[in-house]
Amino acid sequence: MGYLEIAIAKQHTSNKFFTYSTDEFIEIGSIVKVPYGKKTCFGIVLKHVQKPSFRTKNISQVFNYKIPEKSKTLLEWMFNFYPDDNGLITQLFIPNNLVSRPSSKTAKIIKGDNEPLPAANKEQAAALSILLAEETKRALLHGDTGTGKTRVFIQVAKEAINRKESVLILTPEIGLTPQLVSEIAKHSNAPVILYHSELTAVERRKIWEYASKEDVPTIFVGPRSSLFLPYNNLGLIVIDESHDGSYKQLQAPHYQSLHIAAKISQLHNAKLILSTATPNTEDYYKAEKNNYQIIRMKTAAAGNLKAENELVDLTERQNFTKNKYISDRLLEAIANALSKNEQVMVFLNRRGSARLIQCSECGWQLECPNCGLPLTFHQDSFEARCHSCSYNQKAISQCAECNSTEIKFKSIGTKALVSEIEKLFPKKIIMRFDADSLNHEKLHDNIENLKAGKIDIIVGTQLISKGIDLPLLTVVGVINADSGLNLPDFTSEEVTFQQLYQVTGRVGRGHKMSKSFIQTRVPEHPIMQATLRRSWEDFYEYEISKRKKFLYPPFCYLAIIKISKSSTLSAKSCADEVFNLLQKCRKVQLLGPSPSYYEKRDGKYTWQIILKSPSRTSIIDALNNVPSGWSVNIDPISLL
Repeated sequence: MGYLEIAIAKQHTSNKFFTYSTDEFIEIGSIVKVPYGKKTCFGIVLKHVQKPSFRTKNISQVFNYKIPEKSKTLLEWMFNFYPDDNGLITQLFIPNNLVSRPSSKTAKIIKGDNEPLPAANKEQAAALSILLAEETKRALLHGDTGTGKTRVFIQVAKEAINRKESVLILTPEIGLTPQLVSEIAKHSNAPVILYHSELTAVERRKIWEYASKEDVPTIFVGPRSSLFLPYNNLGLIVIDESHDGSYKQLQAPHYQSLHIAAKISQLHNAKLILSTATPNTEDYYKAEKNNYQIIRMKTAAAGNLKAENELVDLTERQNFTKNKYISDRLLEAIANALSKNEQVMVFLNRRGSARLIQCSECGWQLECPNCGLPLTFHQDSFEARCHSCSYNQKAISQCAECNSTEIKFKSIGTKALVSEIEKLFPKKIIMRFDADSLNHEKLHDNIENLKAGKIDIIVGTQLISKGIDLPLLTVVGVINADSGLNLPDFTSEEVTFQQLYQVTGRVGRGHKMSKSFIQTRVPEHPIMQATLRRSWEDFYEYEISKRKKFLYPPFCYLAIIKISKSSTLSAKSCADEVFNLLQKCRKVQLLGPSPSYYEKRDGKYTWQIILKSPSRTSIIDALNNVPSGWSVNIDPISLL
């Protein structure tokens, strides 16, 4: 009889492991099924242990799956690095659809065409000389939009394949993967595998099996979930668009992909490349402190034709004599571009037809009964929807407070914007891309049509702001550049700058003369001025001084804990109790307790406490005192 310590893949296991008995020898790292309470659960064998003093249950089933030693080391490191539920962390490492009938399907493999890459320009060649050097282990490839960062890291990937090592290329969103995979496969000297959540469970399991064997060096491409495939021999990890907030897991376990990738690169002795036009302030500061090779690229790869930027003051109504949302200068530029069969992109980071439904007489507005947030109006279905909890109802035409019929639909959204543009340019093909887009209207299903110029005017939210190279695009219009600028969060200005820099970077890539129009109420704001000059350096100088003054990352570590209850009184009472408990932790500064920015959601009220400290270890020690029932998020990218 042997005894094994098991990490159980089930929520609410806290930071505990469990001991089970077995009549057979089971290897460390094996995936098993064990009884847990009245049910059975998956688990991973961590180690063999001595017979415990308590009675144990037998392991129910041993699968023909085993995570490699490096994956097991990563799993155990995450248990210590993230004060989160061990069961949720363990789930990340177990393949989907484990218990199913055998399938004859194999992992979908894209054959690399191994076409030669375009000749490197001087800047790209200089970057490659640094990245291919044996002593370069970690690098920040900081290249402006259109400078050919993808071409550079594909060549580094090919060199890793030549050394018989596999490659992992992370991308922030599924919408960006088809274009990236197509480019990689075109030039790849190895098979390419795309892994993401829209694959079937069987397809994801087959890729898991392929990765665990990994007989042939392969390039894996996918979002953050790709980090947990059972790699055996990685030589390179690339994080494309490394600034993107999608790399942070917003649900428990709240891991940050950049941290995980750095640990994996250490375990495999692999190169790590962060590739971005707009590095996060914290990432850039730490890259400098941790001796990353920082490679700056500024020359457009496709040519010398650059874009101009123009700020349009939203408060000056003489700028809007033809349309109340689109300035005269932008309308003129759109008409001129369309007359030459060029493309136009219009950016508005707000879905729907209108942000809120409000009575002009008494000021009452229609809110979600579950979340207390303004409902968004969708004209096509005449519905009001909550984008937090998905509540929806028919839009109203009469005020619930004063019975007035003077109901206004305020603050335009992408759907209403499309309606406005259709009236102005009725013969042109217009397509909207946002989270409300239907399946056949998704961005990743229309990349080829966009590149071919079959869509004249592209309207959308942040989905359209990054990673797309459209040779026929010559005009970009930002309808309201201030929409996220004044959110009460330490990253609001950084996120605003990144979005504006990225979306205006869809032009000025060397293909054609082009221009961006940025409509704003605060044209003199440092963020708008940095965007106007396309100066990341100006932005960084402004942002890093602000972070230092008010003690935010990278000058401290942060955590945010939240509790949700059926009443605000109950939530406040729990928050007060835990706040008093955490005050004993002398090395941690506490902010709060206070209602969350989104206080009411799904019928529950949420309160929060923010923890600050120059020591991450001190924060983890403090979080270990937080009772169950709290959401714990260390290294948050937002405090909202």
